[in-house]
Amino acid sequence: MSNQEHRSEPQERTDAVEELDELMTDESAEPGMSYTIEYDDDTDADTADTIDTTDVSVPEPATATTDADHADPDEQEAEAAANTAAAALDEPDEEDSADDVDDSVFRAYPMFSMRGVTVADAKTGEHIWNDLSIRCEAGTSYGVLVDAHDTRQHDTLVALMAGFAHPTEGSVLTKSTPLHDLTPLELRGHRIGVLLQQFALRGDLSAAANLAYVMDASNRNYLQPIAVRAQELLTRVGFAPSGDDDATQDKRSRALVRTLGAVDRARVMVARAIATDPDIVLADEPTATLDEADAADILDLLRAQVHGESKRRTVIVVTTDPHVAAAMDETIDLTH
Repeated sequence: MSNQEHRSEPQERTDAVEELDELMTDESAEPGMSYTIEYDDDTDADTADTIDTTDVSVPEPATATTDADHADPDEQEAEAAANTAAAALDEPDEEDSADDVDDSVFRAYPMFSMRGVTVADAKTGEHIWNDLSIRCEAGTSYGVLVDAHDTRQHDTLVALMAGFAHPTEGSVLTKSTPLHDLTPLELRGHRIGVLLQQFALRGDLSAAANLAYVMDASNRNYLQPIAVRAQELLTRVGFAPSGDDDATQDKRSRALVRTLGAVDRARVMVARAIATDPDIVLADEPTATLDEADAADILDLLRAQVHGESKRRTVIVVTTDPHVAAAMDETIDLTH
């Protein structure tokens, strides 16, 4: 879809991030929540690996003779080998050392973390979450299991993770940056792609237009025209199969979202969440309306998103279903 065609929609265009924030404000965020940053650098971070030479035995160099010209060639070779081994121990490889330092920093600051998060009800003072700490690394998918009978905890957790709400105490971070320090556009337009059962898609727009809507609102620059990128994303998630001809794909991508079946809507939701190539994909009950077979397909699709276009992502699925949580690489059980 061209940019001109996209702008001709009769409904007034508003910033997608601001619209979603307004919708979430009344539904998920606890009124009167305050935010206090208690952030310290992680002093327990792993340090770069070093070579311990205390137990390494190096052959003693051969004793020199008074007449170097008569030295045994075998002894000379042994001495040279010993000196080479000692030099290798004394001079660590610069490239390996740099990689070790990078890995140490990466482990110290995971892609997403919650540190000592406490959220109190503004009216009663009751703790909805108390001293909650989790960490999620890049290149891994996580199933976060929550209590099916406590919808307040569930909704509050999703709001905290997406940056719609902030904790009373503690901090929610991406790498070393608290979510509170990022604007909504920086956070949900660049860092986090969110899949919500409610407000996830605009039913009055086509599948391709939903993706273009998000990409336009992000203010990012793309290497491809937005219409081309939208079509490629829909193909990537299996909504517009690559085996179809261009005309069939184009017709399918122009179908209004409200006319789509549940599994097709779920595929468009995944495509929309990764449209801005975020670091984190956060999904709330992404399979709630699907049958078992379709749910398995969507969970496989979500797990595959840890491999981004130019990065390793973190995928987080919040769910009350133990089977859904177990389908991810790792499970974080918050029901106890």
